[in-house]
Amino acid sequence: MGQAINDRDGRWRYALFPESGVISVISLLQEGRTIEVASIGREGICGVAALAGIDQLPFRYVVHIPGNALRIGIRDLLEIAEVAPPVRHRLLHYCVAFTSQVMQNVACAGLHSLEQRCCRWLLTTYDRSESGRFPVTHEVLARLLGTRRSSVSDTLKKLRERRLIEYHRGLMTILNPSSLERRSCECYRFLANIHDSILDRSSLIANKTMGKAGQVEHPR
Repeated sequence: MGQAINDRDGRWRYALFPESGVISVISLLQEGRTIEVASIGREGICGVAALAGIDQLPFRYVVHIPGNALRIGIRDLLEIAEVAPPVRHRLLHYCVAFTSQVMQNVACAGLHSLEQRCCRWLLTTYDRSESGRFPVTHEVLARLLGTRRSSVSDTLKKLRERRLIEYHRGLMTILNPSSLERRSCECYRFLANIHDSILDRSSLIANKTMGKAGQVEHPR
């Protein structure tokens, strides 16, 4: 599907701060089926669970849209969070936003149609892309949505016929995001609002705390 960025045993050696691209958090079942339980773009962090002393989780973090990211060792990140309240506030607020995404995705997978979930995924990825197009194959999308490839192909064909999307040789182009949102479920807008609310509030707290604390140097 793409490059895995945590070790095979699930351990984290570094935290990543994506500047572009999208990373999928994949749950792999014993029978071999997969499903995306969350995704991370430039708003997020990979490896934030290390703040709670947890450096190993049974999920795969896989790059499905290539991009750039900043990298820092887990130990260094913990040291910075210990002495820099703005960083700690930001990371903890992101944990809340990420957990909200996972919980809403559970509800979405159980209650909404494949077309609604597909539209939600396309819109979320579109928001994180630098343009209106991004690479994804029918096979990869089926694995991320936890369904059959033929079902995804049928859904994408309908969206294409309505001129909402276009795809060719693994490259997806969003033509009409507003109409695509109308065919999506409530989860797309719900999660967008949650992220904006929590992460914007986190930025305000960080700015206020930084103003009181002044500049904090990296501990050695």
